[in-house]
Amino acid sequence: MGEDSATAGVSPAGRSGPLWTADFLIVLVCTHLAFASFVSTFTTLPLYLEDADKWQIGLVVGSMGLAGMFMRPLAGLWADRYGRRLFMVIGAGATSLGLAACALSDDPYLLLPLRMVNGAGMVLFITAAFATVADIVPADRRGVAFGYLAMMNSLPQIYAPWLGLTIARTWGFTPYFLTAAVVSGLAFLLSSRINDGRGAARAAEGLSAAALVSRSTLLPASLFLSLTVAFGAIQAFLPLMAEDRDLGNPGLFFVLYGVVVVPLRPVVGALADRYGRAVVFVPGLVLGGLAMLLLATASMQGVMLAAAVLFGLGFGGAHTALLAWTVDRADTEQRGVAMSTFGLAWDTGSGVGALTFGLMAGFVSYGGVFAMAGALPLAASMLFVAGSRLPRRGAPDTVG
Repeated sequence: MGEDSATAGVSPAGRSGPLWTADFLIVLVCTHLAFASFVSTFTTLPLYLEDADKWQIGLVVGSMGLAGMFMRPLAGLWADRYGRRLFMVIGAGATSLGLAACALSDDPYLLLPLRMVNGAGMVLFITAAFATVADIVPADRRGVAFGYLAMMNSLPQIYAPWLGLTIARTWGFTPYFLTAAVVSGLAFLLSSRINDGRGAARAAEGLSAAALVSRSTLLPASLFLSLTVAFGAIQAFLPLMAEDRDLGNPGLFFVLYGVVVVPLRPVVGALADRYGRAVVFVPGLVLGGLAMLLLATASMQGVMLAAAVLFGLGFGGAHTALLAWTVDRADTEQRGVAMSTFGLAWDTGSGVGALTFGLMAGFVSYGGVFAMAGALPLAASMLFVAGSRLPRRGAPDTVG
């Protein structure tokens, strides 16, 4: 995406204006609220479905990612054509309604379409929020702006899974889902007050696979996919394994993971800039795989928490470097599509991971599920190293 399209609706003078505007602050707050309601389901939903078959648990948990996978390529086009604010409002509203409706029943066949509504809503919201920030912040401070936005995504992982499970265990699942719906509802209300600086809707343009998918992003997205599939397995089955093995509150895993990831991102980003992207993301993939193998053997809470630290180091490092490599490889005019394609790895991995391992969990133990998930990033790192050489210093945009 070129400079002009990335700053659509922003005057040249505005590009060197202040970063901390009211609209930017509202986007940050809304993003934090939306992600808080989203990540709180990591620990609550599998337990809400505890009486269902394992494959049904995997299907319901993974359906959110599957819905997002199909929605994401269109979300960017719609936000460009019809306005950012509209789809932030629609996305947050759909997420809020979907969470509230989950309180009606724990029937997996009712929860399945509701989770798909949640997934579509979150993708619409996230895509529009990122595009809004690109529009409203000064062009020369976009890096800082997106750093703060990523922090708003990660911070809820420190407390929301633990808090959500605490509410569910103390007062029940109905109060939990209604609380989560209220949090998303606040994002819905605040989003309507954003001035995204865009005028009338753009005329519809042709739609093609080439316009929706960035070929240059397929390699980094595929590597990231190996980690997101593993994360999908964690979302679906860590709460159940923690209860089965008496590992304590599984929310602590996500708390510790978030504590590691939030401050890690700028550090590994600087390392990737100085020494090359692969020097960071290859060890990240390895650490992520080892964390899953460690989690598979966990018989006490300390081992589960050690796995959380390792997975945070691996995921935070690999994701940051792979995201930077994606931007390096993309043409200026195609960066928006590149980000959308990279995001598909998250949707696909979290959805397919939960669904696939949900089917496997009927035949193997939870430990077996995590061991198989850990093999994926390890295999991805070995295949990458075998197929290419690490980048030299001073050439972070290449891998060979």
